[in-house]
Formats: sequence, C-alpha cells, structure tokens
Amino acid sequence: MRLGVFGGAFDPIHIGHLVLASECRQQLALDAVWLVPSGSPPHKDPGDLTDAGARVEMLELATAGDPGLMVNTIEIDREGRFLHRRHARDNRRLRSRL
Repeated sequence: MRLGVFGGAFDPIHIGHLVLASECRQQLALDAVWLVPSGSPPHKDPGDLTDAGARVEMLELATAGDPGLMVNTIEIDREGRFLHRRHARDNRRLRSRL
C-alpha cells in the first residue's frame, strides 16, 4: 500500500488542506493519505488550540466523502511532545497490518 502522511493542527480543517491531500494522492499515485492532527505542536500555545476531539470530528466530517483520505489520531493519542521519528516507526508497524 502506498500511503501519504499529512500532518498539521487542522485548526480548522479547510478546503486547502483537502485539495492538497487529494492532489498529492492523485499525483503520487497513493492508495490513501492519512491526515494526522497534531496533539501538542511545539509552535502553538496549547491554550490557543481547539480541543483535539473537536478537531478530529471536523476532520472526520470533512473527509467522509473521500475514502482515500483517512484520519489518523496517533499524535493526539500520544502524551507529551511528539517525535516524528517515532511516528514514522509506528506508522510502518500499522501499515504492515493492513
């Protein structure tokens, strides 16, 4: 499976995010693109960030019509600051189960 990973705060998700994810999927011949909302991004004040559950819900609603765009909550599910190297390793494990 060819998979793209698109991370961001998605606060809020908007048409630009969806167009970019869809175009990447098409241009790179990807089977799917995971949209990965950030849990605790280092460049944002946690008090300024919309609740993670609300951001996930917005993402799920926005991607509901496109089976090639999927929400992955791996960063939100993890406590503390997120390490991209760990994320890549964990995603490889998840992909191997698909």
